[in-house]
Amino acid sequence: MKKIPRMILGCTLAAALALTACSRSDSGSSGSMSTNMGGSSSQTGQAGQNAAYRTGLGILTEASDQERAGKIDTIAAAVLLDAEGRVADVMLDEVEISVTGDSTGKVTMPTDNRTKRQKGDDYPLAAVSSLKKGWAEQADAFGNYLTGKTPDEVKKLATDDDGKPKDADLLSTCTIAVDGYRDAVVRACENAKAVGSARGDRAVLGVSVRNDTKELTADDDHDVTAQVDITVTALTLDADGRVTGAVADVAEPALTVGADGTVSAPEMVKTKVELGDSYGMRGASSLDKEWYEHSEGWCDYLKGKTRTEIAGIPDDGSDADLAALCTISVTELKKAALAAFAEE
Repeated sequence: MKKIPRMILGCTLAAALALTACSRSDSGSSGSMSTNMGGSSSQTGQAGQNAAYRTGLGILTEASDQERAGKIDTIAAAVLLDAEGRVADVMLDEVEISVTGDSTGKVTMPTDNRTKRQKGDDYPLAAVSSLKKGWAEQADAFGNYLTGKTPDEVKKLATDDDGKPKDADLLSTCTIAVDGYRDAVVRACENAKAVGSARGDRAVLGVSVRNDTKELTADDDHDVTAQVDITVTALTLDADGRVTGAVADVAEPALTVGADGTVSAPEMVKTKVELGDSYGMRGASSLDKEWYEHSEGWCDYLKGKTRTEIAGIPDDGSDADLAALCTISVTELKKAALAAFAEE
């Protein structure tokens, strides 16, 4: 498969970063809280250090087309930065959606929308890998390699023309193309903010993909749009498995299919957070909030909760505490948060 051009979701094309496809050589694509009792000065120092820990979510989406075929690749990275701004933890994932059209304008989309991490052994990398390692194992090895590095050091990580790492130590544990994953981590570092995460926490990532498309057929009068909604949540969890910080976003990449089956991809896709006030929800919101503000409310609501408690959150908006912070549908947001727990 050809190398995917450089592109950042929600940024100008000129500022884009590189994404890579899954099926290149070797089938890789571009993976305890401290407490002090009492009011001592050490507690004050620890609180200051904990406040400096930041959580970031980076999402990179590239949509491509070739005649009657199209592809959507979304890479996501959850990052925890320590008090010095260095990478303390990383988790990566990727989802690939293929769309085809035929000469009658009929659209075919996949029925399996799981991510690479969610597919586990169903994603056939280990069998063809020179390391005999699966995708998650190699992606996690890459994340471990980045631990302790500054965002600038991550950005400067060298790769070859196929996007594979040049560093011999990294190649001993990870031979997949990592340029897209590197760029997603850089984006997550750029987006990182203090949301309550602390030293000793671990970062986890959850993805929920919704494809409501049943049957689509374009005709001479109407093109059709094949769209998927990709909800992504980065959580940090303490030693007891409670949420200390959360960041959530949604990408809605779409491909257009014409009457002759020709697939057209957009040049750029922005997430709802990246769309900011231009998303246009504020006027219709009873809380006078834009989507990203509702998302922040949802993430604040998750703090201190366990997986079981999150699973029990009603989807119908009947929770008064949540409704005071967020009135958008939380169904997919909840699925993504629960998926993050599943991957810890």
